[in-house]
Amino acid sequence: MSVSHNLLVDLDSSEFLDNFRRNIDEFDSARLPQEPLSRENLRKLVELGIYLPAIPREYGGRESHREMCEIIEIMSERNLPMGMYTMIVTVLFLRNVAAGGDDALKKEVFEDFLRNPVIGGLAFTEPSSGSNLARMRTTYHEDGDGYRITGTKHWQAFSEQADWWIICAKHPERKEFAYFAHKRSDGGFETTEVYDSLGLKNLGYGLNTLDLRVPRHYRLAKTRENLGDAAEILCASRFSKAAMASGFLRRLSTEALRHVTTRKIGDGILHDIDYVRYKVGRIKQNYVVCNALYRHLMLDEDYFTDLENSMFASLATKVLASELMLDSAIDYQQLCGGEGYRTDAPDNIAAYALLDARVYTIFDGTNDLLCQHLATLFLRRFRQSGLRSPLEFTGRFGYLEDAFFLLTDVNLSYLADAPSQDRTVILGRILSRMYGISMLRKAARGAAPSTRLAVEETDYPKAIAVLKNEIFSLVNEYELAGRIAGTEAEPEAARPLTHTATVDSKVGVR
Repeated sequence: MSVSHNLLVDLDSSEFLDNFRRNIDEFDSARLPQEPLSRENLRKLVELGIYLPAIPREYGGRESHREMCEIIEIMSERNLPMGMYTMIVTVLFLRNVAAGGDDALKKEVFEDFLRNPVIGGLAFTEPSSGSNLARMRTTYHEDGDGYRITGTKHWQAFSEQADWWIICAKHPERKEFAYFAHKRSDGGFETTEVYDSLGLKNLGYGLNTLDLRVPRHYRLAKTRENLGDAAEILCASRFSKAAMASGFLRRLSTEALRHVTTRKIGDGILHDIDYVRYKVGRIKQNYVVCNALYRHLMLDEDYFTDLENSMFASLATKVLASELMLDSAIDYQQLCGGEGYRTDAPDNIAAYALLDARVYTIFDGTNDLLCQHLATLFLRRFRQSGLRSPLEFTGRFGYLEDAFFLLTDVNLSYLADAPSQDRTVILGRILSRMYGISMLRKAARGAAPSTRLAVEETDYPKAIAVLKNEIFSLVNEYELAGRIAGTEAEPEAARPLTHTATVDSKVGVR
């Protein structure tokens, strides 16, 4: 059903989202070719209003944080790469034009995205700097009434396809970073190599050389020192992994259950096997966790505000959601057996699901790096608090306090004793699970935002038990890291292999 732009803007939220959901069957990952999206297909999405929630109302959009979340989640259930596609254009490109562009830039950009099948991307990463953006070599300097930008960028989604870019560059003489919009048709942004990526083939990655000039009003208003603005931009991207994981894992949970209940094994079905039911249950509980992360993003964060103060939550969300996505994709492929190893299997999407999910633990900063950052934030705030016990601090730390009473039997006391770098990474992974438990408890207390996102009440204690057992295992790994490094083991470390969380659907976890 084709609806005019004006009518789409005037629909109430449920009608707008229902119309979008009903008309995207052709973008399902079982149908859409594994290649960059055609302009014809993109036009269909634009006509359905895929960009409208990210565009301010004064420029003709719907300006809705919640709808931005919903569109990403809906697309990710249909096709995980298309969920990422949607996020990049809306959360990374359009959001930042809305936040930092002047009126002339906004008018030009938003008019283009309202009327045409165009794409916006983000050009940050460079071959020589990896995850360390401070080492980037792309520079800018004033050039008459504009700016000249030169350098090299790579791993940009839509490298060959994007019509607009937000480019990060640094001053050649000062430790100062700036952010610029650029219209590809103005020239100077050239793709010199197309990468054959392992997954997310709908996005089109490559190597790009930049030698371009932008008008002065294309510079975004960003004022933080060093790379503070880049960190805030990436907060939004990392939060979005909750929306993608929620949609993706709902599908995997549904399809895994369908497969094992229809697959004949001798006189029975695959679902008759105890361990198969356990694996299907784990995928479901991973969905329940990501559903809770997503509900926090939808209801308690806001893409139209500055997200700097939500740094801890965004890091924990990205780490936990992406690792549960990958674990579930592996389990789903295992359940599908040999057919799950075929990229064009007629009855499952397991091969593409695994290939696409794998990159989520790497992009937007590798999870190991983000875990170190997450732990560093926690330890800094703990030491500033003046408290002696990290567990006591957890009970007062907003993002973790809901998990406090379920973690009193976990020995966390020695984790804050100036851990080595390897242990800091493991601590970050522990914190991500603690955050997940906190979000599960919060979700269990409130009503679901919609029937589509409703979760059975009895699933919350099961999901909490899964994360708590992972914490026990990670505490053991924390001790093991010291042993492998040759340092003396901590005398009071928890022994997770002899302590497991148990579930009672009436009282929760004990």
